[in-house]
Amino acid sequence: MGKRFLFIITLICITFTLKAEGYRISVRWEGIKDTSVFLAHYFDTKIYVNDTITLDKNGKGIFKGEKKLHEGLYVLYLNEKVYFDFLVGADQEFLMTTNNADVVKDLKIEGSKESENFLTYQNVLRKNGSLKNELTSKYKQAEDVDKKRIQVEIDSVDHFIKTFITDELNKYPGTMYSVFLKTSDYVQAPEPAVSKDDPKYDSISWFHYYNFNRDHFFDHVDFSDERILYTPLINQKLDSYFNKILIQLPDSVIPQALKIIDRSRKSKLVFQFVSQFLLNNGLQSKVMGMDALFVCIADSVYLNGDATWADSTTLAKINEEAYLTRQNLIGKKAPEMIMENMEGEYESMHQLQSTYTILAFWEPSCGHCKKEIPDLYNNVYLKYIDQNIDYFVVNIDDDKKEWSEFVDKNQLTGWHHVWDPTNQSRFRFKYNVKTTPLLYLLDKDKKIIAKRIDIPTLIKLLDSLLKK
Repeated sequence: MGKRFLFIITLICITFTLKAEGYRISVRWEGIKDTSVFLAHYFDTKIYVNDTITLDKNGKGIFKGEKKLHEGLYVLYLNEKVYFDFLVGADQEFLMTTNNADVVKDLKIEGSKESENFLTYQNVLRKNGSLKNELTSKYKQAEDVDKKRIQVEIDSVDHFIKTFITDELNKYPGTMYSVFLKTSDYVQAPEPAVSKDDPKYDSISWFHYYNFNRDHFFDHVDFSDERILYTPLINQKLDSYFNKILIQLPDSVIPQALKIIDRSRKSKLVFQFVSQFLLNNGLQSKVMGMDALFVCIADSVYLNGDATWADSTTLAKINEEAYLTRQNLIGKKAPEMIMENMEGEYESMHQLQSTYTILAFWEPSCGHCKKEIPDLYNNVYLKYIDQNIDYFVVNIDDDKKEWSEFVDKNQLTGWHHVWDPTNQSRFRFKYNVKTTPLLYLLDKDKKIIAKRIDIPTLIKLLDSLLKK
């Protein structure tokens, strides 16, 4: 699995308090000589270089520094094909030996109990993971009579790993080693209290497991301990939880996001990390409507003064994007627009009496619009012409002649063609119009059902809505 290395010394603009004992990591790497190797650490999913040494003719060298390293997961890196992970805990004076013939298999660590324990943990996972893969392969190819026996063996492997991890956690509480094990561990959901013969078993068990994972997924994560950030684990867990486990609706995601943020406030660095993750997750999500998460995090963390790490430029950009998004969230009533039509008369979008309203922003000079707007007419308007659907089609350009000629040429009749060349309605801000064409679907009360959708998605939505 490839890793991305960032060869920089300064990590982030945050001051940490470090003890002065320093670190001393000796390396003996048989099979290589007179070669540079890098000591690097994880932060989030990225890897940053801490130190570089050149191994001598015997493959020996020492990484050392006057300040202790952050406890966390580290990498000893030779090149993009040869590297290995190891753990740095409180004891930071130890020896690592390996052989270039098989770097991972021959790796040994002496002098740091945490680092030694972590290496043992890696070897246990590697050995039992390989065994489980073999058994799984046999299970897929086995006859039914043998599958039960193989499944028992698979369950035995899982039980061994789970027991091993539990025992290690009990033996080494409070260490970086235990932090890593706990953060990587997944809470096991109990079996649902319903028979598998029950005709409703599938639906009942789905809700049971969903609710359990929603409420207990992070039971083993200590959001007050910044050491969790010096592994790739927390990003993976946040991504899995918020983008895969939770139902992808703002009403499902936002309450859980606020809970996690509150749990992280005891550590400034974790609070910053979690807040940034959720802010970006809402902003970059491809799930329609999830921009509500962005607005929520912007309002509850960044725009109320809690984001002490954010400079004025960053806050201004977040404030602007939140302002442009807040007014047109799905489920909210679409802002009113009163605009002039081609005949010079004013029309109100809210006065349209229809079951659904399709709101479109476009411009005759836009290359995409020249294709999409006629497609909207031919594939949507004509298909649903007998349905009670209105079309409020806003030309955002200021060339009336070009606008009129395009409408006439493509015979776009039956629509409410309007414009506002002086932007008196402030439509660009109300609907965050940055690119065209831009489509919204509104219900009979002019509440936003969908936005920023393409024509195929619009057709699917209308087909579904009109069947009800």
